[in-house]
Amino acid sequence: MEPPIVLLRKNSSFLVEKFEGVLHTHHGKINLEELKQKKFGDEIKTHLGVKYRILPFNPSDFFRHFRRSATPIMPKDVGAIIVHTGLTPDSLILDAGTGSGILAAYLAYFNKYGEVVTVEKRKDFAKVARENFKLARLKNIHQIVGDVNFVADGFKKEFDLIVLDMKGDAEFIPKAKELLKTSGYIAVYNPYFEATRKVYETMVKEDFKEVESFEIIKIDLEHRRVGTRPRTKIWHTGFIVIGRKV
Repeated sequence: MEPPIVLLRKNSSFLVEKFEGVLHTHHGKINLEELKQKKFGDEIKTHLGVKYRILPFNPSDFFRHFRRSATPIMPKDVGAIIVHTGLTPDSLILDAGTGSGILAAYLAYFNKYGEVVTVEKRKDFAKVARENFKLARLKNIHQIVGDVNFVADGFKKEFDLIVLDMKGDAEFIPKAKELLKTSGYIAVYNPYFEATRKVYETMVKEDFKEVESFEIIKIDLEHRRVGTRPRTKIWHTGFIVIGRKV
């Protein structure tokens, strides 16, 4: 067993990147040196006797434990993009607007035999994303720091999928169409109604097919003896617009 690993107790979890030092939790201190003698599935106790289960760090932990810079795309929206664009494991993908790198990481993980090119113009955001990619041990992500409007002119290959999460998304759509393979998809994520409509209308104008615009809502439930009801309020994250070049 090697780091990184996750220590889990009910809904509380900690990411451990080194088996050294002491981890302070609400339930006491954990001597991380003890992990060297453990394996996945074992338990480790705090100095107060509270047990944590040892689990491998896997993609379900990306969203929970990646470092943050920009507001990330939620897992529900990541899943929608993957499914609606028919992502295959040997794709060439352009991700414009890396942010914290969460979307790029998921795309790279499920694109096992392909490559993800992710572009971010803010150096501070790119640095955080680079640390997250290293943590996840993803080898098929190529990170570029720069403005995609200028970087795109240097691309020599056509992409199977282009995902935009950036300012000026609608203006980039004509260029994205040039970069896409025939039957390739574009997916745009935007948190605002007006901008989303502009993206939709631009895709239609550029003759993309199967254009659809939607929002995914996730409602958590609480289960009590008297019954079940929503646990959280419905809250907005962002809209997705998807189109296909044919």
